[in-house]
Amino acid sequence: MSKSNHKTKSKPTSKGPPCFSEFGQKAKDLLTSGYSRSQKFSFTTHSDGGLKITSTAAKKGGCSTAAVAGAYTYKNANFDCRIDTDSKITGTLTLNEKFLSSTNTSASFSLPDYQSSKLRVRIHQEYAALSTSVALNKSPAITFSAAVGSSSIALGMETEYKTASSSFSKCSAGIYMKSLNSDASIILANKGDLLTASCVLYLNKQKKNAAVVEFTQKLSTKRNTLTVGGSYAVDHQTVVKARLDDHGEFKTVLQYNVRPKSCLAISGEFNTKAPDKIPKIGLALSLVL
Repeated sequence: MSKSNHKTKSKPTSKGPPCFSEFGQKAKDLLTSGYSRSQKFSFTTHSDGGLKITSTAAKKGGCSTAAVAGAYTYKNANFDCRIDTDSKITGTLTLNEKFLSSTNTSASFSLPDYQSSKLRVRIHQEYAALSTSVALNKSPAITFSAAVGSSSIALGMETEYKTASSSFSKCSAGIYMKSLNSDASIILANKGDLLTASCVLYLNKQKKNAAVVEFTQKLSTKRNTLTVGGSYAVDHQTVVKARLDDHGEFKTVLQYNVRPKSCLAISGEFNTKAPDKIPKIGLALSLVL
């Protein structure tokens, strides 16, 4: 008696296109995230009930600031609130995709500047990603973005309409392309006046080593900016990042994981075209318990 085995092959599910706001975001993160001129210390604790509290103190130049932030997660909802030394209070309530299928909704408020409060809705489908945000004030600005395609290639646009002046203040469009070892985008923003092209090339399968290049041109003035950079994982605890633009601005940062989710970052910045200027040093320590 023969025995036959039937294996059912499941079709891979497509993640779908990213939202337009994510076009070029990986390149931007590599070129900007982690670099700092200030001295910053943060301490985070977690409770078993889903509450997270973070205390932050920072000093930049002669100005010192401090803030306390709390985040609480319950089932499909997350609420976070932040209070700083300037008596500014901000908070966000987010309902994730488990609350309403393929939809992420968030409402943010700010006090005393309540005019910056916003309601955001993001819908993510297999071949489309839609996002809209509305300012919660008497004359709100309404932002709408859409992207169509797949996780490998997508076209997108974004526009902002100001009800106070009955005019469109923002209009952008772009294309996003992704492969196993690269992530690229071309965006035409500022009503067609600003062109930004960026590309991230991953140098290993783990995507821990990467090179990035970003080119921007303001079409009305023909002013160009070229920035190159990269990230290199020395070992499982240490990452080195660096960037250089055509204005001679060079930045580098060393990030060391002192323990899981806790990081020490030392950054430096100087202008290669002005070697007589004193380099700027930044230090950041983030401890999570």
